[in-house]
Amino acid sequence: MANQQPIDDALLGKFLAGETDPDESARVTQWLASQDTSSSGPSPADFDRFERIWQAATLPDQPPVDTDAAWQKVQRKIKTPNARPASEPEPVVRPMPIQRDEHSGGDQRQPGRQVIWYQSSVFRLAAMFLLTIGIGWQAYRFFGQIPSANQPEQFLTLTTTDKPLNKTLPDGTKILLNRRSTLRYPTQFANDHRNVTLTGEAFFDVIPDAMRPFRIQARQTTVQVLGTSFSVRAYDANVSVAVKTGKVKFAGGRKAVLLTKDQQATFVASTDTIRQSLKLSVNAFAYKTGQLVFDNEPLRNVVQTLNQVYNADVRLQNAQLGNCRLTTRFSNASLEAVVAVTAETLGLRVRRVGQQVILDGTCQ
Repeated sequence: MANQQPIDDALLGKFLAGETDPDESARVTQWLASQDTSSSGPSPADFDRFERIWQAATLPDQPPVDTDAAWQKVQRKIKTPNARPASEPEPVVRPMPIQRDEHSGGDQRQPGRQVIWYQSSVFRLAAMFLLTIGIGWQAYRFFGQIPSANQPEQFLTLTTTDKPLNKTLPDGTKILLNRRSTLRYPTQFANDHRNVTLTGEAFFDVIPDAMRPFRIQARQTTVQVLGTSFSVRAYDANVSVAVKTGKVKFAGGRKAVLLTKDQQATFVASTDTIRQSLKLSVNAFAYKTGQLVFDNEPLRNVVQTLNQVYNADVRLQNAQLGNCRLTTRFSNASLEAVVAVTAETLGLRVRRVGQQVILDGTCQ
C-alpha cells in the first residue's frame, strides 16, 4: 500500500455523494480496505464512528432538512482537479448498500428494508461537519498568518511632560522623545511601510529596512528614511529636521529637499517654503546629548536655543538685550541652572510670570 495516494476530504465528500468516477471509486474502496492508521488525515476507522452515530441517533419529529441542497452547496466550494466538463457525461459508481440491523435501537424501519448508509441524513450532516472542519482548518493555516487588509491598525500613543523619554519601537527603531511631545505609532508595523506621527520633538535612530520606508508625519510635513539618525522638531507649524547620519527626504507642502549628514532645514508654514541652513547648529541635538555650547552667541539666539531644547518660554524684556553676547558651556544642566548662570554672567535679573521666564536689565 506504499503507492496508495492519500484520500483528501474533497474526494471523500464526492464518494459519499456518489459522484466519483471509476478510478476515484477504486481509490476510495482500496482505502476503505486499508488498516493503515499512521496517516494524520481521515482513516477507515472513522466509518465505525459514523456507524455508531447512526445507531445512536433518533431524528426528532420536525420538517425534513434539505441536506441534499446543503451537501451540494459544500461540493460546489470544493475544487476538484480531475473534474470533467459538465457537458461530458461520466459513469457513476456508488458504494454497495449496507443492511441495517432491524433490531437497532435507533432505527424503526420495517424488517428487511435496505438502507443505503451514505444517504442517511445523520451521516450526511456528520460528514458535512467533518468536511467543513477540515476545509476551515486548512484555510486557517493558510490565511491565519496573513494580516487581513481590512483589519484596522491598532495604535499606541507615547506622551512626555517635563522629562525626555527613550523608547524602542516594534521594528527596533530607537527614539528619544523630548519634553512635552507626543508620538503615535502602530503596535505592529505594516509589511510595506512604517508610519508614525509626531507632535513635539524626537531623535530617531531608524533600523534600516529597504522594503519598508520609515515615515514621520509632523504637522504639514513628511520625513521619510530607510535607515538613518536624525532629529525632528514639530512643536508648531514650522517643522525642522537635522540629520546626524544617512539621508532624509523632507517634504512640506509642494516642496521637498534631500538632507544628508550634518544638514538641516526648516519648513516655514506661512510661506509654504523649506529653508535649508548653511550648516548644522552646534546645539541641534542638545536635548539628546545634554551638551549646550555658546561661543560669543547673541542672547536672542541663546534664548531661542533654550526654548527649543527645554521647550520653555524664556523671553527678553526688550529687544536691545538680544545683542548681548554669551560664551559658555553647560553639561546636563537644568533650565533653571542655565538661566541663572546666564543672568549672573551678563548682570541681568530673572523674573517669572506664570510659565514665562523673563530676563531684564542691562548687559555688563
